[in-house]
Amino acid sequence: MLSGRQLAFAVALAALAAWGAPDASTGQAETRPGERALATVQAFARPRPPGSSGERFVASRVEARLRSLGYAVSRQAFRLPRGGSSRNVVGRTPGPLRVIVVAHMDGVAGTAAANDNASGVAVLLELAAALAERNGVLVAAVGAEERHETGSSLHLGSLRLSRSLPRSGAGLAVALDMVGVGTRLHVRGIEARPNASARALLRAGRATYLRDPGHSDHAELTRAGVPAAWVQWREDACWHRPCDVPSRVRPRKLEAAYALVLRAAEAVLG
Repeated sequence: MLSGRQLAFAVALAALAAWGAPDASTGQAETRPGERALATVQAFARPRPPGSSGERFVASRVEARLRSLGYAVSRQAFRLPRGGSSRNVVGRTPGPLRVIVVAHMDGVAGTAAANDNASGVAVLLELAAALAERNGVLVAAVGAEERHETGSSLHLGSLRLSRSLPRSGAGLAVALDMVGVGTRLHVRGIEARPNASARALLRAGRATYLRDPGHSDHAELTRAGVPAAWVQWREDACWHRPCDVPSRVRPRKLEAAYALVLRAAEAVLG
């Protein structure tokens, strides 16, 4: 007999497998993007330090999902400073690059890392589904963002990704990180004034600009010449703590982040 935890995990995996399954009577998706994203958070929530089996589990599920959506998928492996390796999973649609969406798969040891950052990966996958038929889209689930775990001063997955990106052409580059808990939706950047990506997001919906010193993957992209912005709900009292569990993540927060980025992406793609 399955334990309560095993049963909950099985239910979450079933929901993940049935992404966007149509309702037989209406032909419409049975669930909203935020609800589907929450099911993904529940399936992915587990300890996922950089280079761990938990991080590899999420990478394998993301890769399978992107392939099922028709993306051309590649892996970008890289070594970690304290030994072992991590990877990025990158999906591309045809055509010149115009929209980039990233989210980090790893989390801090000792936590389920539900909001930080299963939430971002879950919303990334919903956006990947919405944009799968559009040309010029890159979605990337990146590894080894958590500097506390790697000992690096840099976000290593997005640094590796940045080396493969053209330095011009993309009208929107966005990192989704901690998008399931909080009271204020922010667009963040390392610049004093919003860059082009931040401006596109601010035009797309209700959010406020908040400068940061580079606490997420947008920083490495921006420093590499690909101006990027970070979408985040703030504050989360359980950041990097054991209480970062799926029950705290709210589907309406996930859906608000999804809708903001989708509107900005559609405006750029035309």
